[in-house]
Order: sequence, then C-alpha cells, then structure tokens
Amino acid sequence: MAVIISKIVEKRKYKSKMRKYFIHNGEAENGPFDTEQLKTMQIKSETPIWYEGIQNWTIAGNVEELKSIIVSTSTPPKFEKFSQQNINPPVFPKPNYGNNQNFEPEKSKTLRNALIGVGVLILVFVGLAISSNNSQPTYNENSDFIGVDTAEVAIDYEKDRINEELTIKNRNYRNNIEQYVGASTNRYSYNELGGISNLDIIVTNNTEYLLDEVNVNVDYIKDNGGIYKSEIVTIYNIPAKQDKSASAPESDRGTSVEAKIQTISSKKLHICYDNTFAPKAGEIDPYFCKQ
Repeated sequence: MAVIISKIVEKRKYKSKMRKYFIHNGEAENGPFDTEQLKTMQIKSETPIWYEGIQNWTIAGNVEELKSIIVSTSTPPKFEKFSQQNINPPVFPKPNYGNNQNFEPEKSKTLRNALIGVGVLILVFVGLAISSNNSQPTYNENSDFIGVDTAEVAIDYEKDRINEELTIKNRNYRNNIEQYVGASTNRYSYNELGGISNLDIIVTNNTEYLLDEVNVNVDYIKDNGGIYKSEIVTIYNIPAKQDKSASAPESDRGTSVEAKIQTISSKKLHICYDNTFAPKAGEIDPYFCKQ
C-alpha cells in the first residue's frame, strides 16, 4: 500500500510540473502558466484558477499541487503589553486534616491515580487497534503521514489516472494536429488557358472533438508554377471524425489549386493552432489555449 501511495505522490508532483494553469484577476483571464511561473506571481488561496481536466473555475486553495506556493494572507493579532504580575507565588495554606473525616492517606490517592492512568492507556490502545484494522495510512504530497482512508486514496488514484490519460491524449492531438486535420479540394473545373471554377475546399477532422473554426489558405497556381493569388476559406463547426466543405472563390487565371490548413481553434480540444507560429524549443504543449 505504501508503494502505491508513493507512486501516486510522484505522479502528482510530475503532473503539477507539466500542467498549464490559467488565472483570473476579476476582469480577464491570463495564462497559461506552469507551477514555477505561478510561484513568482505570489498567488493567494482565493485566486481563481483553471486547468485542463476540470469543468469549471476553482480557487488555488482547492488545488492540492498549488498549496505549497500559495502566499498566506493571514496577519497576527494586535500586540498588547502584558500586565505587571506578582513575581512571588501566593502563600500555600497548610491543610488541616484533624477534623476532616473524608481525608484519604497519600498512598491511597497515588494508587487510585495510577489505576485511572492505566485504564485510560488501555482505552487508547484499544481505540488505536480498532482504527488500524479498519484502514491504512495515507500521506500528503510531501510523504508526511496525515490520516487513514483507503477508499479516498483509491478514488483519488483513479481520478488522477483518468485525468492524466486525457491530458496525454489531448496533448498528442495538439502537438500533431496536422496529422489529424487536413484540407483538400473537390474535382473543380479549370481552363487550360487559365481559370478556376466550381471549387470546394474540404476539411477532414480525424480528432474526437468538434473543431469550432478552421481557416484554409488556397493558392491559385499558374501554368508556370507561380502563385497567381491566395484566398482564405473559413469552415465552422466541423464534427469529430467527419468532413465538411465550403465553396472557394473562382479565379480568372490559374490551372491548379493548393489548399493548406492555416489556423485551427477548438474549445473542446483547447487548441489555438497557427501554422505561421514557431514554437519555442522545449515547449511541451505550445498550441494549448483556453478560449
């Protein structure tokens, strides 16, 4: 069990480093940021935050991986001077046992207190034994012992596994989007002396998500191989695993056409792709965005 918990902790630490976060200042959202960037921004517990894998916005204090970097907003109470106290202890009155019929010898009191102490210890050990039989220990992200709840550990582990698989799958779509989304043409008409007509642009969506908007760059090629002109054709709401087409402008010159994806946006896939954008070296998810 301890080995499983340790693996969960390591996965959470790795996942928190890879995860991209968005924050909201009350007027606009900003991001994405990684954990190290959030640390320098000194976010607070009540800072609104979102990351891929959750449906709605939450606050930083609810994200386990961010608790260690949250800046505390609590302040100490106002300092008040201590009042002057008497440094001498009060006079201890000597007890008078002469007329006290309820007086017990000192040995009797000591024995009774010892028996009470033993009884309390027995009850404590019994309680601990029952508790240990019903559950196993759990640990926080720093591997410190925090309590016992095997059911909660199992649920958290399954949630983490599902979210991690979803994140990896979606990141693969975004990083290789040109392999999943393509543009082509129909059997258009052209004149050997120049001229293109009846041209449709077809976008194929092989992802599992709706594409909200795809812009296709259409080049009209002359007989000598040069580009006569270029047009942008926009196609909206392309369903998952389907094709969708739109008409392209005609041209009075050109004998062939080349169509190439220019931009792709999808709220479901959290992608903002632009083929003119050059990702920085080392970026693991350059086209990720939250719309």
